[in-house]
Amino acid sequence: MPRTRADERKPDAKRQWGADRRTEPHPIVPPPVSEGRITRGRLAIVVTITVWACYIAYTIFQQFIEGHADSARLGAEAIVYMLVITGLAASAIAYLITRIGYFYRGRGHQRAPRIMLDEFIGGKKPSLTVLVPSYQEDERTNRNTLLSAALQEYPGLRVTLLIDDPRTPKTRAARDMLLAARALPGKIEAELNVPFHRVSGAFASFDEQVRYRGGYLVVPDDMRRLSDEYQFASNWLYELGAKQEMVDHTDTFFVEHILHPLAADLGQIAGALDKGADEQVALPMARMNQLYRRLLAIFDAQVTSFERKKYVSLSHEPNKAMNLNSYIGLMGGAYQEINTPLGTALVTAGPNRADLVVPNPDYVLTLDADSVLLPEYALRLVHLMEQGAYAQHAVVQTPYSAYPGSATRIERISGATTDIQYIVHQGMTHYGATFWVGANAVLRKKALDEICEVAYEGDWEIKRYIQDRTVIEDTESTIDLGVRGWMLHNYPERMAYSATPPDFGSLAIQRQRWANGGLLILSRLKDQFRAKSKREDKNRFGEYFLRVNYMASIFWSSVCLVVMLVYPFNNELLNPFLLLISVPYFFMMSADLKHLGYKRSDMLRIYGFNLILLPVNLSGSIASLLQLLTGEKSTFKRTPKVRDRTTAATAYLVLPLALIALCVYTVWHDVQLRQWNNLVFAGLNLLLSLYAMVAFVGLGNTVVDLLTHLRDWLVPTVKPKKVKKAKVKKADAATAVKPAAVGDWAQVLHYREERGTGAGQVTVRLQRSDTGAWKSDKSKSTQAHLFEEFSFFTVFQPIYNMINGHVVGYEALTRFADGSNPKESLEAAQQRGVHLALDAALVQAAIASSQSLPNGTWLAVNVSADLLSRPHELMPLLAEAKRPLVVEVGDAAPADFAQLGGVRLSIDDLGAGYETLARIESLRPAFLKLGQETLQGLENETARQAAIRTLVEFAGQHGCTVIAEGIETAAQRDALMACGVPFGQGFYLGKPVPVERLLAGVGGW
Repeated sequence: MPRTRADERKPDAKRQWGADRRTEPHPIVPPPVSEGRITRGRLAIVVTITVWACYIAYTIFQQFIEGHADSARLGAEAIVYMLVITGLAASAIAYLITRIGYFYRGRGHQRAPRIMLDEFIGGKKPSLTVLVPSYQEDERTNRNTLLSAALQEYPGLRVTLLIDDPRTPKTRAARDMLLAARALPGKIEAELNVPFHRVSGAFASFDEQVRYRGGYLVVPDDMRRLSDEYQFASNWLYELGAKQEMVDHTDTFFVEHILHPLAADLGQIAGALDKGADEQVALPMARMNQLYRRLLAIFDAQVTSFERKKYVSLSHEPNKAMNLNSYIGLMGGAYQEINTPLGTALVTAGPNRADLVVPNPDYVLTLDADSVLLPEYALRLVHLMEQGAYAQHAVVQTPYSAYPGSATRIERISGATTDIQYIVHQGMTHYGATFWVGANAVLRKKALDEICEVAYEGDWEIKRYIQDRTVIEDTESTIDLGVRGWMLHNYPERMAYSATPPDFGSLAIQRQRWANGGLLILSRLKDQFRAKSKREDKNRFGEYFLRVNYMASIFWSSVCLVVMLVYPFNNELLNPFLLLISVPYFFMMSADLKHLGYKRSDMLRIYGFNLILLPVNLSGSIASLLQLLTGEKSTFKRTPKVRDRTTAATAYLVLPLALIALCVYTVWHDVQLRQWNNLVFAGLNLLLSLYAMVAFVGLGNTVVDLLTHLRDWLVPTVKPKKVKKAKVKKADAATAVKPAAVGDWAQVLHYREERGTGAGQVTVRLQRSDTGAWKSDKSKSTQAHLFEEFSFFTVFQPIYNMINGHVVGYEALTRFADGSNPKESLEAAQQRGVHLALDAALVQAAIASSQSLPNGTWLAVNVSADLLSRPHELMPLLAEAKRPLVVEVGDAAPADFAQLGGVRLSIDDLGAGYETLARIESLRPAFLKLGQETLQGLENETARQAAIRTLVEFAGQHGCTVIAEGIETAAQRDALMACGVPFGQGFYLGKPVPVERLLAGVGGW
């Protein structure tokens, strides 16, 4: 019986014409960008800069050298107009540059295989606390966010709802929200305890049975019982989705793209386990433990709440930053509640007397109450931060995307700008200009402690980790971290989603906050510049250009646009050539919108949208300037609700109408004066601003909001309206559905994320860094696209001790996804000049895939002669191995084997003559491999057997062990053992298979 889709249970929602028709979110990993798209992006940058430079040079020549600006007014006009054009061009160039960086990062990204994440869960893992700041949020919104956090596949997770509602509500609706927020964490934890306790009991039972059988033996019935637990968890998640209250597209997304995919994934693993058991194959004990722990991790969450306004000893500043700071400042301590004349205070106490104990986690994940995360978000990001290359990263995040399927036009266009900003933020990481976006960031607690500032309010100590001087607090904290040498990183996947404002009033509040503060923080960039210079880190122009643009472009773009709209410039300055400055920007953004699932024409809608937001952006910038002059912080503005809609401020309604009136006058004036160049610009602004006002604000809403403000002015006291509670639609829980057909069960367990024809494939795009090392992203090489065709599998062939039958090592081999001979693919790479990078990629993939091989065995990797001759590049790759390594060099001779730092060497025999003996004596390898040519006819030729005996004896005298490869028959094996050859490999002993099949005992001797 098929599952009931969430949108089939959704009540008939009123959808506007022009609403979002998308039903599917963007791919988690964006598809590789074509070379043509990158080339067009580069061309757009060149055209924009060239046209801008030509226009500036032409205007200077015309106005000042030829003397057309023959008065002070005309001279000032020319200078101002050139500054305006320069400011707008700078913003356009910044976008064009960041999108190129986004393309490069998408090409260089490689997902960690699921088996590596499972191993990470099973090992010693850092602690993580999720903080969800909430202010008067609807219970349904908080529930979706808390559930998406609690269902993260991370064991021992703590999720805390930071309730910031007033403790003495003035309305029944506010009281109901507060009571619901307090009760919600307990409800969610009680729900999660049902599957958690069941799986915990099953895990304990499995462990007891295995210990009864000797502590290592796993039988097929164990896999069937584990399959039952996975199937139960899958059904439980489906039932949870069936009970979900469906109100809007955010609920649909939560069910269809968070709960259901996780349930389907668990169901598929259940099918894989059953199929493996049917084949009478038992997984190793370690892998069974990993799978149990992975299932436990999904439901292992402690969900609590905290209210800072309960305590007089904590800050009550009305902003999200201090809500987070208050709780972070308590981490690592035990506290007792003490009644004082001013109220309840928290004071440090011993653990035995404490009323509140707050653990000190290794990582903190801050999550806005209107955002959700995909189940692997925390696991993948913490796993990344635990890698040595990211030890100095304080913040790792995925910029959030917009929910698909919004019901209003303004949500759709606002969502389009959100998705465009995802491209911008990812591209900024390519240039080292990442900014902390606090909606869903994983923070290293150690880094937060370093930027902590302590102040006092009365006798109480107030800690600030996240600055609250501006309402874009995470932007200023980015500078604080940079000053102390910490870095930030945007993970190049779409794994976080956040709601966009549903109406113009709430959108105006959001955008006014975004525009407020950038100018205040701008001056602090010099602190980061000086700190990097002191550390002798290179200060790059690109980084600071993008940082300045990010913090100040809202201000200068708004001012420049207003100046162009309001002031009647000299007609000579309005050169049609100017269009070529903006055309590349508009064309590239329209192309990006198309790739994101929107329409190319949405570019014009976004332009009109920004026109009516000019007053909002300018008010935020002016607030920054006022704060700079007065020193008083800007306050959060909370506006009343009218008919389930936020009223827009009077100025935000009147000023766009005034802008439309100005455009009408400008069009009439240009027609009268026949200023056709300016007429085109004014006419376009008139049409788009009028469209935006009607489509995104609405004439009826404008009238209602203006009348509301008039009424509030005449009659200050207004009785609040009751908020109607949404009715919960009851839906019968669907019965369990049989998961999709499972192909190779072992492959499903190992390559869970990579399904279909590309299951198990690896594509590594390593490029050379400035230091000469290989790296996976931030590459400026124009050859990055050449690796798209080099997708491959890493397989392992066991090497046996033929005397006792034990496996002593594994040789890593490569199988290319297109079925081509590995030798042909390597030759193709050499012809393109990228063979060194591909060789390094194969070595790195082999080492990464070998992490789960049995302990006590070595790994043999094949290294080409070219890469072997560069030990300074090879050694960092070999250093990543967690087990003994053997480097197989074939018939190549390493240039400086001593630089490989104790790695054992394996060479091929050149026949049983002098050449092989000489190589053994000169290179002193650990192993000598006998090829198939040497083994041919061995079982019947006594002369060949005598030669091999002599070779084995000579090798043993020089500390070298002989390995025979290519053993295909029992007769060959027996003859080799009679000749004294101890080790062997070949199809007869064990076929090359993926690591999961190897661990399951498939393909062995």
